[in-house]
Amino acid sequence: MLGFVRRSINALGVEAAKVVKMDHSPWQRELPLVSIKKQEDLKDWLVGCDKDIGGFSEAHLDITKNGTGRFHGQLSLDLPEDEGVEKSGYAGIRTKTRPGSIFGTPVWDTSLFEYLSLRVKGDERKYFVNLQTDGFIPTDLYQHRLFLKTPGEWETVLIPFKDFILTNQGFIQEDQIEMYRERVKNVGVSIIDRKSGPFELEIESISAVNVGQDPNAREEEDDH
Repeated sequence: MLGFVRRSINALGVEAAKVVKMDHSPWQRELPLVSIKKQEDLKDWLVGCDKDIGGFSEAHLDITKNGTGRFHGQLSLDLPEDEGVEKSGYAGIRTKTRPGSIFGTPVWDTSLFEYLSLRVKGDERKYFVNLQTDGFIPTDLYQHRLFLKTPGEWETVLIPFKDFILTNQGFIQEDQIEMYRERVKNVGVSIIDRKSGPFELEIESISAVNVGQDPNAREEEDDH
């Protein structure tokens, strides 16, 4: 109870600070969401795979000697003897939902940004980026393929928020409801490419970004 009250007071302080620092220009270049650079960052992440329901895949998240997160493991398409399990060969990581307060669940407001930016280095496997919002249906997930242009090298991948697809329990939904971008609760990465074998994806940071110049700055230049 004491922790809940403390979080509520902290949340109130953050909201008050936002009011005091009201900016007439809401444009920002970047909103950092998460980074995986040191050991203590791992406590903010969850790791899962089909082994959790009896499958044979392995998944891990650790820190490399160079100070980046490494999501790696081994996918297996073998099904356990349990007849109730019909799917295997998947693994994923996501941020933990942060503890709530009387003001609700802490979220990221990404509504003023065009892209989700990921600083990553991966292999040639098929990865997806997942966003979960604080919406009405907890199992709704917005997904987009993580296209890597230079496997084996570091690159910055930009994904337009408008291109994420609404899914639920792994199925694309017929009614594509617009993402509740003011309340993004979790971000994660998964691999579901239906191929057995090892996988490895290094992640340094994930942010919401705008690309280009502040439109208000352009207006000021035009005035001159």
